[in-house]
Amino acid sequence: MEPLCTINTPFKEKFGTPRQSLLIREAWGQMVFPKNNFYAEAFRGLEESSHLWLIFEFHKISPTQMNGLVRPPRFLNELKMGVLATRSPHRPNRLGLSVVEFDRLEILKDDIHLWVKGVDLVDGTPIFDIKPYVPYVDHVSARSPFHEAPQFLKVIWKCEKVSESELIEKVIALDPRPAQDKNSEEEYGVSVAGFNVRFRYLLDHFEIISAIRIE
Repeated sequence: MEPLCTINTPFKEKFGTPRQSLLIREAWGQMVFPKNNFYAEAFRGLEESSHLWLIFEFHKISPTQMNGLVRPPRFLNELKMGVLATRSPHRPNRLGLSVVEFDRLEILKDDIHLWVKGVDLVDGTPIFDIKPYVPYVDHVSARSPFHEAPQFLKVIWKCEKVSESELIEKVIALDPRPAQDKNSEEEYGVSVAGFNVRFRYLLDHFEIISAIRIE
């Protein structure tokens, strides 16, 4: 099985990448395809769907990094669950599934660009398939232990805002820190959309200390 392409995203590393899709609408994704006979036809009608499923590979995870039991970060490392009962990336075949928002399809001279929003993927993630989201079967009333959506915490800029400030602010607001560091006031760094961002948590909010463009 070969990937269709890789996806370009604002996230160069796992730290800071949203843990679920659609949490941050500003998190864009770009997929580039050759303008050959197959892809010239394969995307016909895609713009009729507002959302798409992406089937991808957790390519940053080593095939040897696999356990039957994992600790989902939503449970603050207090509860172990079977890997197939979670969305942990440490899976037998390292396959993932994310629903994203369709943005636009650009038909250029030599290639085709598919843009989506709300991604939760690291830059360079291999994409194996793209499918339309079908509401009458994909949207169901279901139960799950992961029923509470994460909260966006308050973020204060202690430096000048940058061009990608809204995306950066939401990434920090979702608290990308490891579960064991939730009470830490140490300074952290994350790479988002070409900026090296330094931040810390104080009392009840995050402070963005600096956001410097990566050359």
